Amino acid sequence: MKTSTAHLRRRLLSSVVPVAVLTASLLAAGCAVKPEPLTAEENLARVRKDLGVVLTPQEPLTKAVSMDEAMARAIKYNLDERVKLMEVAVATDQLDLSRYDMLPRVVAAAGYVGRNNDAGSESLNLATGRRTGESTTATDRHRRTGDLAFTWNVLDFGVSYLRARQNANLVLIADERRRRVVQGIMQDVRTAYWRAVAAERLLKRLAPLEKRVEGARRDARTLEALRVQAPLQALNYTRTLVETLRQLQSLRRELVSSKSQLGALMGLPPGEPFEIEMPAASVMQSPPKLDVGPEALETYALLNRPELLEESYNQRISADETWRSLLKLLPGIDVNAALRYDSNSFLLNQRWADYGARISWNLINLVSAPATKSYAEAQEELVAFRRQALSMAVLSQVHVAVLQYRELKQEFALTAEQADLDTRIRSQYTNVGEAGQVGELGVIQSEVTALLSDLRRDLVLADLHNAYSRVMVSAGVDPLPETMAADDLPTLTQAVSRGLSSWQERANSVMRVKDLMAAPKTAAQDAPKDSRAEAAKPEAPKPEPVNKPVPVAAAPVPTAVPAPAPAAAEPAPKASSASPVPASSPAPAPVPVPAPVQVAAPAPAPAAQTAAPVAAPVATASFSPVIQAELGAYASHRLAEKEWGIIAKRLGTEGNGVGALYVATRRSEDGKTIVQLRAGGFADRTAAERFCHRVKDSQRECTVRTLSAQEQQSDSQTADRLASL
Repeated sequence: MKTSTAHLRRRLLSSVVPVAVLTASLLAAGCAVKPEPLTAEENLARVRKDLGVVLTPQEPLTKAVSMDEAMARAIKYNLDERVKLMEVAVATDQLDLSRYDMLPRVVAAAGYVGRNNDAGSESLNLATGRRTGESTTATDRHRRTGDLAFTWNVLDFGVSYLRARQNANLVLIADERRRRVVQGIMQDVRTAYWRAVAAERLLKRLAPLEKRVEGARRDARTLEALRVQAPLQALNYTRTLVETLRQLQSLRRELVSSKSQLGALMGLPPGEPFEIEMPAASVMQSPPKLDVGPEALETYALLNRPELLEESYNQRISADETWRSLLKLLPGIDVNAALRYDSNSFLLNQRWADYGARISWNLINLVSAPATKSYAEAQEELVAFRRQALSMAVLSQVHVAVLQYRELKQEFALTAEQADLDTRIRSQYTNVGEAGQVGELGVIQSEVTALLSDLRRDLVLADLHNAYSRVMVSAGVDPLPETMAADDLPTLTQAVSRGLSSWQERANSVMRVKDLMAAPKTAAQDAPKDSRAEAAKPEAPKPEPVNKPVPVAAAPVPTAVPAPAPAAAEPAPKASSASPVPASSPAPAPVPVPAPVQVAAPAPAPAAQTAAPVAAPVATASFSPVIQAELGAYASHRLAEKEWGIIAKRLGTEGNGVGALYVATRRSEDGKTIVQLRAGGFADRTAAERFCHRVKDSQRECTVRTLSAQEQQSDSQTADRLASL
C-alpha cells in the first residue's frame, strides 16, 4: 500500500511540475513587456511606404490647367478625398460583415480527453445505506470527441437585422461626408485658381517695375551724395521710393504662394511646375452670374445639404436603436441541434444527434421597460430637434452667402471702375513723363497705383468666385452625377463642367419653401364653389363651338370672357361686389375688332360646367386697364396658358387681382397666329414694375407698357381671356 501511494505521488508530481514551469514562464514574459520606440530602419520603411502612396504618378500635365480640370484632379488625387473614399469602403465592408450576424451559429468542434487512471466509482444502496463494495467505470482513459452544433436565437436575429440596417445607414452617412469634403475641395480650388490667375497676370508686370524702382532709388542716393537737391527733398524722394518698393514686395509675398496652394489641392507633388489656363479678358471683366432666387436656394439646400441628409440617416439609426432596445426586453428563444461523436467504448451509441428549444426571459426587464422606452424615444427626438436646428442654420447660411455674393458683386464693379481709371491715369502720366513735364517718381507711382488697382480687382474677383462657391456649398450643390461611366480625368473634367453649368437650372426647378409649407389641396377643394355645385347636376348637352370675333371692352373694367354657350341657355350675369359697375347699368358698348383678324373661341367647357354663370370681373375698384405687363409671345394658346401657370405657381400671388390676358395676332407674312401673354389687374405702374421685377428674377422677360385709348381702339390684337390667379 505504501509503495502504491508513493508511486502515485511521484506520478502526480511529474505531471504538475511541467504545468507550473510553463505558467511561471508565461507570467515572467508578461511582466517583461516595456515601451519600445521605432527603430531607424522601421521609421525609414514607414516613410518610404507613405511616399510611395502620396507621390503616386498622376496623369501627365500636357497642357495648361483649366479650372474644370483642376477641380477634376482635386477630386481624383486629393488625399482628403481618398480618406473619405476609404471611409465609405470601410463602412461598406462593415455592412457586409453585419449581414453574417443574422445567420445562425454552426459550430464544429473536435477534441481529445485523457487521464492517468480510470474514472471509477462505487454505488450506495439507498435502502440499506451500505456501499456495494464494487468499483465500476463507464469511461475510457483516452477518448476522442467531436460535434457539429447548430444554434439559432430568434431574438438575436432581430437585433442583428436592426444592426445591419444601422450599418447600411452608416454607409450613406459616410458617402454624405465624402460629398461635403468634395464640395469644400471644389470651393478651395475655385478660390486658389482665381488667385493664381491674378498672380500670373501681375507677377509678370511686377518684376520690371521693381527694377525701375530700384534704379530710381540708386539714382536718388547718388543725387543725395552729390548734393544736387536739398537734403530734405532728396530724403523724402528716397523714402517714397523705398515705400513703393516695400509695397511691391508685399504684393509678391501675397501672390507667390497662390499657385503652390492650387497644386497642393490638385494633389501634385510640392514644387512640380505646371501652367494655368488664363481666362479671356471678357471673363476677367465679368463676375459669375447667379440667376437663382434665395427661395429656390433655400429649398434646394434643405433637400441636398449633406449635413441635413446625414442627420436624417442618424434619425433612422435612432429609430432602429429604439426598436433594438424594445426587442431586448422580449424573451429569447433558442433553437439548437447537433451531431455528436464520442469514442468511449462503454457507450452503446457512439454517434447520435440531439435537438431542442429553450426560452428564457429576464423578468427584471419588465421593470425597466418604461425607462428604456422613454430613453430611446428621447434620443430619437433629440436627433430630430438637432436636424431642425441645423435646417434653420442652413437657411441662414444660404441668406448670408447670397448677401455676401451681392455685396462683393457691387464691390467688384467699383473696383473694376477704379482700376480702369488708374490705368487711364497711368497712360496720362506716361505721356507727360515722356514729354518731360513730370519726373520719374510720378510715373513710377502711377504705375504702382495702377498695378495695385489691378491686383485689388483680381483679388476681389477671386473673392467673388469664392462667394459664388460658398453659395453653392450652402445650397449643397454636388457638381458630379451619382454615377459615371468611368473615373478617368477627361470624363471627370466633362462631368464637372456640365455640373457647374447646370446646377442653377436644377435649383430653379424645385418648389419654394412657402409652397412646401402650404397644405396640399384636393382637386375638389381647388375647384370653385359654383363648379362643384354644377358638377352635381345632370349632364347637359354640349354646345356647338362658335367661331366669331371676340370684342375688346372699351369700358375701364375688363371682364373675363367665358367659353361661348348657346344664346338661349345663357343666363344674365349677376352683380359682383368687386365690380364698380352697378347691376342695372347697361353693358358697355364693345369696340369691334378689324375684319381681317378672326380668332376661334376656346374649346367649350365640360358638360358638367356649361350651366355655370358668366365669370364675374376680376378687377378691383382701383384696377387700371391700360397698364399691362408683356411676358412674351407663343405659337399657341396652350403654350401661353402653360407658361402663365408656371409663373403663377412660382410667384404665389393669390387673391391680388392680377390675371393673364391672352392676345392673338395673325402675322401678315405667313398668316400664322401668335398668342401674346400679358398680365393685367395692376393698381398703378409701380405695382406692374414690381411684378415684372419678380418675373425677371425667375428668368423671364417682362416689360411694362401703358395703352392709350387710341391704342385700345386701333390695336389689331384680340383679347382671348383674362384669367385671375
